[in-house]
Parts: sequence; structure tokens; C-alpha cells
Amino acid sequence: MNNNPAKIYKRDLFDQIKPYFKSKEIIAITGSRQVGKTTLLKMIFNTYFKKKKCLFLTFENRSDLEIFDTDIENFKKLYCQSYQAIFIDEFQYAKEAGQKLKYLYDTTSVKFFITGSSSLEIKETGKFLVGRVFSFYLSPFSFSEYLRVIDQPVFKIVKPYFDMLNNILSSSDIDFYDLVKSQVLQKKLQNYFEQYLIFGGYPRVVLAQSEQEKIQVLSSIIDNYLLREIRSLLHLATENELLNLARFLSLQSANLISFSELSTSTGLSFKELKKHLQILQQTLVIDLLYPYYHNRRTEIVKNPKVFFLDNGFRNKVIDNFSKLANRSDGGALAENFVFNSLKISGSKINFWRTKSQAEVDFVIEQAGQIIPLEVKYAPLGRKVIGKSLFSFINKYHPQKAI
Repeated sequence: MNNNPAKIYKRDLFDQIKPYFKSKEIIAITGSRQVGKTTLLKMIFNTYFKKKKCLFLTFENRSDLEIFDTDIENFKKLYCQSYQAIFIDEFQYAKEAGQKLKYLYDTTSVKFFITGSSSLEIKETGKFLVGRVFSFYLSPFSFSEYLRVIDQPVFKIVKPYFDMLNNILSSSDIDFYDLVKSQVLQKKLQNYFEQYLIFGGYPRVVLAQSEQEKIQVLSSIIDNYLLREIRSLLHLATENELLNLARFLSLQSANLISFSELSTSTGLSFKELKKHLQILQQTLVIDLLYPYYHNRRTEIVKNPKVFFLDNGFRNKVIDNFSKLANRSDGGALAENFVFNSLKISGSKINFWRTKSQAEVDFVIEQAGQIIPLEVKYAPLGRKVIGKSLFSFINKYHPQKAI
């Protein structure tokens, strides 16, 4: 295992962004704190733009931020007229960011790369940049990225399997076969996967040397980077309400949530609850998944399911890092993992549930087709298919079910 924190690891998103390096549009990379946005930006800068006239800024540097906020004309003269490309890290700190960036885009030939938490959306930057920006979401390490970092020889063995999985939604016929026949290697992969489900994919957590260090890093991410930043950006009196809400949501991860129950449990009014849920969504802590339906009379259409965008974050909120064999939420962790994998793919996702309690975990809409996807977490080799999946198939007749 290579746990060298100084090493920069290439992210899968790099290749997705690469085709747009030469276009005029702004490249915006969003993601929660500590997922590696700055590292990715520096990799793009050093790999493709270092020999050009380019500038790397961070708006954590208050002097650069002050010029941008208060004197956009002189910001333009100082920076935009001398450089071909400008990289701005921590862009969420800027005021009236969207309007100013639109002005710079429209009046200069500079290529802009920006990063920030999804506070970019809170500040409504995006609405000013319609047609001028390509947005990309950087998640914590996917499981394939995780394996590539901690055990590259094993990753090379299973990479063909990941390649097949990447095509599972678009291909009509996937021929799955046993790439790993060795029980020793199977056990090794299963252990890696369980570690990933428990501690998540934040890069600094993955690179930590011990479980205790992983827990300490997660605690630091929650305390120092996320909740306090949310409080300061949104001018909340305290982050306690957000943390309490996150704890209640953690216990309901991958399950339906009840707004009335959450309101009672947290002491937040319905209006305050909706606001705090939106904050946790916009800062990429959680996501809410809404139902798929054709018949409002027989299918539930109101209550969403909640998912955390990193299992390690979720487990730290409730301080549960027990082994999967000793916990009752292994299925929920696996479903949360699949949700995040689908989110990375960019698919439109819902779930399906009827008033008679039939439920399919995910319904994906792609190229005019619907694909039901049921998640079961079981020992290797055991196949479990629920009756609800057959109910969906009989009702909607999809061409494919997973």
C-alpha cells in the first residue's frame, strides 16, 4: 500500500474535462471541501497550461479577493489583459461572483477555470453564466480510484471489470465473467470494499495510515471545513442545528424521510427544516432522491430518500466505525455506495415505491428508456432478487433490469 500524502493522484474527472481545455467556456469544478478540487486544478494547470501565460489565484488570499469584489475593472487590467488562462480556487468566497465573471468572460478572451463548494449555487452564480460555463462535479474517490491509490497491482487486475460496469447502463448486453477466481484475492477485494464503505473516499482519509487517523481526519473535515464554513457562508448563528439534523439523517440513510418526524426530532419548524436540508444539499453533504411515478393514486410521490455523498462522513456523524459483520446498516451503506456511483455517472435517478410497499431502489432514465436497479448486499456468489423488482418489470416492461 502506498500512503504517500505528497503524491498527486490523477482523478477520473481529469479526462472528462480535458476535451474542453481549448474551448472558450468557463470550467467550473464543484465539490465539497477536501475532495481534491485544488489538487485537480493544479494538475490541469501543471499538465497543460504551465508553458502558457497563465495565472493561478486562490480567493483564500484576501488581497486578490478584495480586488475582485471591489474593483473589477482593475482586476481585469491586472490579470485578464496579461494572461491566456486564469485559475481561481475557492471561488465561492467572491461577492456577486456570477455577474462579475460574466462581465470578464464577455469582455476578454481569457479562459477561466474556477473551483468551489456548491456554495457557488447558493450564491446563484450559475444563473448569470448560462451558455458560458461547463460544470463538473468532483466526488470523493470512487471505489475504482480508491483501489488505484491503495493497491495498484490489484486495481490493474480488476480494471476490466470496472470498464464493464461503466458501460452497464448504456450497453444492451454485458457479459459478466469471473475475473478473480482466487479466494485469497476475492477476500482481499472484499476487505478493501468494506473499508471503503466504512471510511469513505475523502482523499486524505484514504491516505491515512491507521483507522484512528482516518477517524481523526473525518472529524477534522466535519468540524473545521464543512459545518463551520457553512455557518460562516450562510450567516447562521450556530452549526448545531445542522449537525443535529445530519445525525438524524444518518440514521435514516438510504431510507424514506418524514419531514414531520424530522421537524419534531430536531426542534426545527417546517420552514427551518426545509432550509437546513437545502443547505446540506447545496454544500454536498447529502442528496435527496425523489420517487418515480406514473400513477399518483397507487405510487407514493412525496417523501424522498436521503443519501450521504460520503459514507465515511455519515459514519463519523453517528460515530459508528464498527465492522460490517457487527452492524445492521450494511445494506444501507451498500445502497448509499451505489447511489454515489450513479451520481458520478450523471444519470437521472429516482426510486419507485407503491402504497402497498413494493419498492425498487433506483430507477434510471436514459436515452428514453427506464432501467430499474435493485441493490442487494450479500456474500460473494450469493444472488438475491426481490419480488418488488419483478413487480416493476411487470408494470413497466423495461428492456433491461439490473
